Amino acid sequence: MIITALLTVGFVIAAEKYAKVNVTNTYNKERKAVPVVVKLDGTTTSALVTLDNKEMPCQLDDLNDDGLYDELSFVTDMKKNEKQCFDIIMYDEGTPRDYPAVCYGALAIRDRAAKNQKHMPINSVTFPKDSNPYQYIFPHGAVMENDMVGFRAYCDHRQSIDYYGHQQLKADIAETAFYPTAEQKAAGSGDDVLWTGSTPGCGTMHAWDAKKGWTIMYENVRNTTVEVVASGAVRTVLRLTNRAWQPLEDFKPVDVVTTYTLYAGHRDVQVDVKFSKPVAGLPLAIGTVDIADPKGAEEHSDCKGLRASWGNAWAGNNPKVYVQHTVGLAVNIPEEYYKSETRFSDMDKEKIGTLNEKNGKLNMPHQALIDICGTDTDHLNYWFAATCDLESFGFKDSKAWFDYVDAWKKELDSPAEIVIEQ
Repeated sequence: MIITALLTVGFVIAAEKYAKVNVTNTYNKERKAVPVVVKLDGTTTSALVTLDNKEMPCQLDDLNDDGLYDELSFVTDMKKNEKQCFDIIMYDEGTPRDYPAVCYGALAIRDRAAKNQKHMPINSVTFPKDSNPYQYIFPHGAVMENDMVGFRAYCDHRQSIDYYGHQQLKADIAETAFYPTAEQKAAGSGDDVLWTGSTPGCGTMHAWDAKKGWTIMYENVRNTTVEVVASGAVRTVLRLTNRAWQPLEDFKPVDVVTTYTLYAGHRDVQVDVKFSKPVAGLPLAIGTVDIADPKGAEEHSDCKGLRASWGNAWAGNNPKVYVQHTVGLAVNIPEEYYKSETRFSDMDKEKIGTLNEKNGKLNMPHQALIDICGTDTDHLNYWFAATCDLESFGFKDSKAWFDYVDAWKKELDSPAEIVIEQ
């Protein structure tokens, strides 16, 4: 009986797996919040990450919704040329360790009742091409946020990325829902600071119609799925899947899956695009809204995939509701995908920002800065970033912003070396 009891106890002891992760900063400058991702075999249910015996917040994510964790992630600050060695213990029993949720992801069905609005949280929504759920999704799309920046991907054919600026280093969209009250703004909340219109917003990928000089969005699809894949202590992950996208008549339909990842400590978003087949010959357009500044926004480009702007922007065309904010936007596309840059606009410059005599609203153009790109394979990746004058921790002028994006590109071009020993 004693032997049997001991054997029973032995069987319920959780199995442990160990790994060492060596991270080397080959960049000759310090780096903040370097992302580290470890692939899992589906058996891990809890994990502990330590550096020099100090516990590091980590996150376990189920990326394909099969009930098993696929990846472990954490971020680390590094001095120039520093090497760090992390110890990881992975358990096959228990639940993920509890850490403060720095990153936030949300999607909800709108409760349109006049009183006591309670929007029902959901993880995903799928809609056919003839359906527009924009007014039924709250707040008009899926949200991703950390304590530095916030964004939403609109739930319609545009799928444009909108920007929510922060006053403080604090994630607050869970409280404001992208639409803060006057009291919340006075108390230091963030706010919607950008009007995207029919543009890529902060960095959405569309196709390019060279004949019309305009982007082709996701009107011609079989259906679209918008998902909040993960959020927590380390990162927020959103995924948009467009089935049977046919941007051009002579191009056979293709599925395109776009994954947005926002890490803690970052103002930039990593974008990974996966097609169901190689798309050689398909002209793609990645860009940002051309800030509707009557005086003209300042621009910065290396003509190799890095493009940034700085200027005064509105979040809407009602001057009684929205005020101007200074906004900085940027995209960074690897040179292997970049081809050229262009722009489009549907309004004369002298009309931008003037009052429409008929409705008293601001004349707002649909205009964008576009980088034409493409891939001969079934994937591509890029990044976008944003800032605004709300930030108490941000940039004082365009020079500071453009200096930042130049350094950002150099850092992205020199990623940390990560070696995993299991």
